[in-house]
Amino acid sequence: MSDDQFLKVRGLKKYFDAGRPGLLSSTKTPRYVHAVDGVDFTLRRSEVLALVGESGCGKSTLSLLLMGLEDPTEGTITFEGNDITHLKDHERKELRRKIQMVFQDPYESLNPTQTIEEIVNEPLLVHGIATDKNERDERVKKAMEDAGLKPADVYLGRFPHELSGGQRQRVVIAAALVLEPEILLADEPVSMLDVSIRAEIINLLAELRITRQIAVIFITHDLGSVGFFADRVAVMYLGRIVEIGTMLEVLEKPQHPYTKALLSVIPVPNPRMRRERIILQGETPNPIDLPTGCRFHPRCPVAMPACRVSDPKFEILTKTHHAACLLLVK
Repeated sequence: MSDDQFLKVRGLKKYFDAGRPGLLSSTKTPRYVHAVDGVDFTLRRSEVLALVGESGCGKSTLSLLLMGLEDPTEGTITFEGNDITHLKDHERKELRRKIQMVFQDPYESLNPTQTIEEIVNEPLLVHGIATDKNERDERVKKAMEDAGLKPADVYLGRFPHELSGGQRQRVVIAAALVLEPEILLADEPVSMLDVSIRAEIINLLAELRITRQIAVIFITHDLGSVGFFADRVAVMYLGRIVEIGTMLEVLEKPQHPYTKALLSVIPVPNPRMRRERIILQGETPNPIDLPTGCRFHPRCPVAMPACRVSDPKFEILTKTHHAACLLLVK
């Protein structure tokens, strides 16, 4: 199987029912939140794809769709050549051995009444893996040490409240690694951590990508935090990917005005390399009542009259998988 077909997403949509309008509304048409609205991308084996965008753009909803925690409204998700869009419970359980998720808040994702050993061991018990206790113990220790909790014996009997924020996030990563997954969905895994600890967790994910050959989808609102270890970056805005390409392409030659605005506010140590800051005006449009034409045009500094009526297509522009809004780059 081609590595390009490892994980393939096509036309993925997720609409949430927002209820009917009020009694005084002139229309009675049902309303929907367009959380994810036509997303296409592929993920190769052992690749790191950074998914970047503002809060509310649909990044986390997309990860929940990939995990099967939400059912898509439309579209398909293909993993290793198999359609996993709508699976039965037992099929979904088998899939989760291969696709694991690291949530944003380690304080909320760990059970405070369990020891670290119990937390990391639990996935093995749930999936019926390594029925021999000695084998389970070895896998638990290896996962913990691969996650940076060395030596593992020091942490096994501790509870989450006895660990720092960075250590807790390493426990979450260890609980995902113990199943030996092929894809790791990291949903803003460093946003709750101190700046000094963020680099350690990012370095850990970069190392795991090499040592365990794990593909990583790194979800973040900070484009600057993944610049040195992501292979490609996809920029989301209001439920859609507006630009995707190699990290070098996006950092050096951004095509979409939204990407340029995100890059312009990244702190740069060298004053001579700083870009002119692009401050977007207004707020992100309501995902229930989307603007006509290009959904970025109300905030776009280079919007043209055509942008208000024509919704630009998202297509591959070069052989290196760089893509962006065609209307804006013609």
